[in-house]
Amino acid sequence: MKVNTEVLTDYLNEKCDKETKQKLTLWLKEDSNNQKYLNELKIYWDAKEFKPAKIEFDSEAGFQKLLAKKSNKKTQLIRKTLRYAALVVALITTGLFGYLAVNWNISDTIVMNMEQTEKTVILPDGTSIYLAKGSTIEYPNQFSENERLVKLKGEAFFKVAKNKLKPFIILSGQTKTKVVGTSFRIIEESNRTTIKVITGIVEFMERANPKNKIRLRKGDLAQFVNNQKAVIKGYSNSEKKDFLVKSLKYKNERLEVICKDLSEIFGATIKLQNENISQLSLTAVFENQNLESIIKSICFTLDLEFEQKENIILLK
Repeated sequence: MKVNTEVLTDYLNEKCDKETKQKLTLWLKEDSNNQKYLNELKIYWDAKEFKPAKIEFDSEAGFQKLLAKKSNKKTQLIRKTLRYAALVVALITTGLFGYLAVNWNISDTIVMNMEQTEKTVILPDGTSIYLAKGSTIEYPNQFSENERLVKLKGEAFFKVAKNKLKPFIILSGQTKTKVVGTSFRIIEESNRTTIKVITGIVEFMERANPKNKIRLRKGDLAQFVNNQKAVIKGYSNSEKKDFLVKSLKYKNERLEVICKDLSEIFGATIKLQNENISQLSLTAVFENQNLESIIKSICFTLDLEFEQKENIILLK
């Protein structure tokens, strides 16, 4: 199930069935950023309950009445909250239902696209971002001296303004993308993040382990597969089985587990002929190899054979 803003708003509106709620619970546990995104959406959703006329509550007279009952510290918090609510109401009443850009704090702006089409976002450095439906981009109002850092949730196409002295960095899922000036598309899904390079040179890496990275050029396509921490690389028009995996390491691992990993990484179906074969163990390092090359290496090491019919591989 692909989780997007429509699904989440149904959840907030208590319109989800039991199965969808269970899947959303698992999705929220996968990544702390998922819960953060839902919380941000809930703030917007709750604010929709305000009617335009109620903005008048944010008047000086209303606050004077509150001040008489509450401590100064508490009323300051209320004032701040109501201003945020009023901002959201203003967006709603002006018809900007599908496109929400809120400066929730001094340093960052969060843009959520709730429309049916891509939305264009122009950053302070001139970079253009085409944000897909149900996606979110977060960026500072002023970039730091050393880098231009943004956070993506979902899918977006980037046309990055060139600045060799200040690299542009995108954090998305478990990945980090680094460029100086180029165009590319990033697609974050629940189990992997994909990048397609249109122009220029891009560095694509694991956030937790920057050494696990690859360098991409025009026409390259790469994916980071979350569960296996694997980076695979191919071309936009090539099949998944022809992609090269940067590095996969196993130490005394059961063949059943290895084949399950390969199936997920390459989108193939790998079957083992019997239980005895599934319990075989293997220590190996696969580097810059495609699926066929890896299967041949496994068979050579364990004295097995394989046969392939379309997208199904049988080891025997």
